[in-house]
Amino acid sequence: MKTRQIAYPATECSVKDAEEVLLSFGRATLKGDFVGRFYDIFLESEPAVKPLFKDTDFVKQKDLLKQGISLIILHAKGSFVGTSGLIRIKDTHKKSKMGIPPYLYGYWKTSLIQTVTEFDKDITSNLLSQWHKVIDKGVKFIADGYDL
Repeated sequence: MKTRQIAYPATECSVKDAEEVLLSFGRATLKGDFVGRFYDIFLESEPAVKPLFKDTDFVKQKDLLKQGISLIILHAKGSFVGTSGLIRIKDTHKKSKMGIPPYLYGYWKTSLIQTVTEFDKDITSNLLSQWHKVIDKGVKFIADGYDL
């Protein structure tokens, strides 16, 4: 398994960015199988991803993904609940537990952004920029815990 690191920039995002992303996420998940499509994209994005999900209950995993994205958005808004949730994710994903290498978060983010562009009918380049800021902030928070 690859262990290369990806540096996630310190990301400045505003509460307004997070609020716009929350609205977009709501629109994107309103119709169709947003989460199923995300996993279709993500599992094929990098050979190291699929084996990590070989014994996964995808009914449960789909709910966990929606919760995780919501926690990232809340974290970006400065919410204690969001940050507390991401602390739990950071802990479970670190090297000594699930061992999710930080470089895979880039594939996760790219897959998420692609899915959002397919499902949010109101997506704009500005809104995509807001998505990047919000997701980068949460991913950096989680990835920074890999070696803890």
